Amino acid sequence: MKILAFVIGLLIVAVGAVGIIAPSGLVWIAEHSVTSGAFYLIATVRVTLGLVLISAASVSRAPKTLRVLGYLIVISGITAALMGLVAIERAHAMIDWWLRQESVVRLTGIPMLALGGFIAYACAPARRAA
Repeated sequence: MKILAFVIGLLIVAVGAVGIIAPSGLVWIAEHSVTSGAFYLIATVRVTLGLVLISAASVSRAPKTLRVLGYLIVISGITAALMGLVAIERAHAMIDWWLRQESVVRLTGIPMLALGGFIAYACAPARRAA
């Protein structure tokens, strides 16, 4: 699980870097995620990621922080599922607002970069002694 969490961290870093360098990539993702089905997919991915982090926490460099982060991501996934179920119009309005704020779109990549970097650091394989 630790290696899976490490790879996921690197993927989050890559998405964050794309968001900073070419925000149109994040815009494309946002434009294609305004349906209930997309919210359920996002919810599934978030809950899965949270569970991976929770299970990898005990063997990581920051077990308490990674466990708390995992629980927050699981809660975020449950919230996304509920949003897709009962508040899709509100979610659509929030995404439209976000898309109109070009500087906010670019700045969204920074926390993603930090989150992925932390996960990758906490779950990085141990170095071997020479």
